[in-house]
This record gives sequence, C-alpha cells and structure tokens, in this order.
Amino acid sequence: MYKLFLYSSVFTLIYFIIWVGVESIHIKVILGIVGLTFLPRVRKNLYKTPLVIRKSKVALYTSLFFTFLLFILDIKALMTEPNMDFTVIILIFLYSFLGSFIYGIPVSLFSDLITANVKKYRFYLSFLVHIGFGLLSFFFLGPLMIIATFIALLFFLIDEFLRKRDYIPFEI
Repeated sequence: MYKLFLYSSVFTLIYFIIWVGVESIHIKVILGIVGLTFLPRVRKNLYKTPLVIRKSKVALYTSLFFTFLLFILDIKALMTEPNMDFTVIILIFLYSFLGSFIYGIPVSLFSDLITANVKKYRFYLSFLVHIGFGLLSFFFLGPLMIIATFIALLFFLIDEFLRKRDYIPFEI
C-alpha cells in the first residue's frame, strides 16, 4: 500500500509540474506521454534489463557518432577559427547524449513494444516510429527538429545493427 501511495504521489507531483508550467500545450502533451512510460505496470513491460542496456549503448554510440560527424563536417571552421575549442564539442556530445537518453530510449522501447508482434514489416514500422517521433520534436525544438530527426535516424540504424548482432527477443 505504501508503494502505491508513493508512486501515485510522485506521479501526481510530476504531472502537476508539467501541466502548471509555462510551456506550450504541445510540450505538455509530449512530456505527459513520455511520463506515462514510467508507470509501474508499463515500466515492467517496457523496460527489460537487456533491452535497456542495448538502448543505452545505442544512445551512447549515436551521440558519439553524431558528435564525430559534426566535428568532421566542421573541420574547416575548426582550422580557421582559433577561438573554437574542445568545450564546444563536449557540449554538443552532452546535449545529444541527454536527448538520446531521455527522449530516444523511451521512443525506441515504445517502437519495440509496437513492433513486437509484427514480423513482415517490423523494420519499416520501427523506422516510421523513430522518424515520426523525431519529427514530433518540432513542437519543442522548432527548426532544430531537422537535427533531432537526423539523430533519430542514426539511433534507428545503430539500434538495428546491434539488434542483428545481439538478438534479444522482445516479449510482451
């Protein structure tokens, strides 16, 4: 009974903070949906230990790869701009890792939950879910949605590569 009271009070407090905040309604809805993944019954079905470990690796690899791509694409600016230092690269990595971890892992686990029983079109449906949530980030990132969608694509590709390499079945 104590656990139920604790969960319900924390859940109520979090949703109160979300809905009373000054953010737009789109951000509130998205945060509310992501917050639903932490309900005990949903969490038990969604967050399985091997999957969460794999998704955490995918988030780390995605952030490293994205930071490396930005570094390579912007190497000319790094060579010509003497004031450009290593902290910008670290900052980009930390922001992309934070976004991949907080937003990407629940979306990817949700995608696995949706596509668990789909055999023939699982790859395409998972692709649509990842890209769809990347595009949905327009409501709280604005024009940076393009970068979020690119990171969602990287997350999807790296996740599929690791899924093929280390097969872990997702059971509901």
